[in-house]
Amino acid sequence: MNETAKWYRLDNAAKLYPSIKTSRWSSVYRLSISLTEPVDKNLLEQAAAIAVKRTPAFNLRIKRGLFWFYFEQNGNEPIIYEDVLYPCANIQPRLNNGFLFKLRYYRNRIALEVFHSLADGSGGMSFLKTVTAQYLELKYNIKIPACCGVLDANAPPDAEEMEDAYKKYANLSRRRSRKEDAAFQCGGEALPAGCLNIITAHMPLEALINQAKKYKCSLTEYLVSVYIWAIYGIQCSMHRRQYKPVKISVPVNMRRFYPSRTLRNFSLFVNPGIDPGLGEYTFEEITRQVHYFMRYEINAKALNAQMAANVGSERNPAVRIMPLFIKKFALGMVYKMAGESRFSGTLSNLGEIEFPEEMKKYITDAAFILGRGRVNSTAAAMLSYNKNVVLTFSRSVQNAEVERRFFTFLIKNGVQVKIESNNPEEEQDNVLLR
Repeated sequence: MNETAKWYRLDNAAKLYPSIKTSRWSSVYRLSISLTEPVDKNLLEQAAAIAVKRTPAFNLRIKRGLFWFYFEQNGNEPIIYEDVLYPCANIQPRLNNGFLFKLRYYRNRIALEVFHSLADGSGGMSFLKTVTAQYLELKYNIKIPACCGVLDANAPPDAEEMEDAYKKYANLSRRRSRKEDAAFQCGGEALPAGCLNIITAHMPLEALINQAKKYKCSLTEYLVSVYIWAIYGIQCSMHRRQYKPVKISVPVNMRRFYPSRTLRNFSLFVNPGIDPGLGEYTFEEITRQVHYFMRYEINAKALNAQMAANVGSERNPAVRIMPLFIKKFALGMVYKMAGESRFSGTLSNLGEIEFPEEMKKYITDAAFILGRGRVNSTAAAMLSYNKNVVLTFSRSVQNAEVERRFFTFLIKNGVQVKIESNNPEEEQDNVLLR
């Protein structure tokens, strides 16, 4: 270890990702903000350098220890890249000045791609907002206050931004089993390595909320139900002898329940779904099942018991003394048996994105993308901004049947959907929704 560089332990969630990454897959997500004018690369480089110095949680490189991976302070400058057709590719630190994130630009858009060991979507969005705020200050000679997730570049870093909130808040006397049945996987013909098909839908927030109200559920619960309905329809069309559960993994921001200001990971997951082996389901039945499951599972007590189980496993004496190469093998096996195989897809909702008033007139849009799954063929990510919902499907297979069924359902129920894609053929509504 470099004795002059400060080092940090990975948080509880972060420990998993470097152990299960492969040459073809790692857990990467992407956030972007679109501006009113084209991005100036030189100013973006300056803004990134300022933001990285202010944000130790992102100014890190990952190192291999005897027992665990660990983070070390990174003294390099971040590289600014032009955007690419296929987002969320593996981030190779040795080719990226050691960093675990990439900043990209294209026309009016600034995009941030993050290896999940570094931070969850909430921490990533705070960093991207800070970079964007610094960029706008440099370009327009304005002052943007530190609020709405924008950090004060002139203030010293807050120690709480670097805390492992899982360890801080987990009550180890209350734990729960993580056992779940395997879920149905859509599968399909895989895309070539490095390719990821992206379909982004822009939809009016009010129209979606009105649809959710019809079924007496929240916006997230409604869209999770539509996702389940789409995959359930695919499984039914296969006329299988035995039907597997259809479940969607939904990340939960634990900052809703605890006063943490960490920029690192602090999310857990719940997996609402249905079991078609018990019989046929109507869409209304699915919404009820999802609604009550999420209301039952998403509370401080149930989530803390899940968090305690995760932290407790890490603190097991036998695990702590296990050499890293054995831990990597063990974590890979655990993920294979209890990771993505337990759900059919993911829907992550960052919620409404807010900016300081001084930034708003320079921003037109924002978006959120999840990278390819190791097992699941599709994943969805969403946020809302300026009375619109931006929902993006990422897909690692050729067939777009999940997305077709998902958006066709919404359109038939009166929701206007504007489609964009990195595949020109899929950008035409009549092709995607035929």
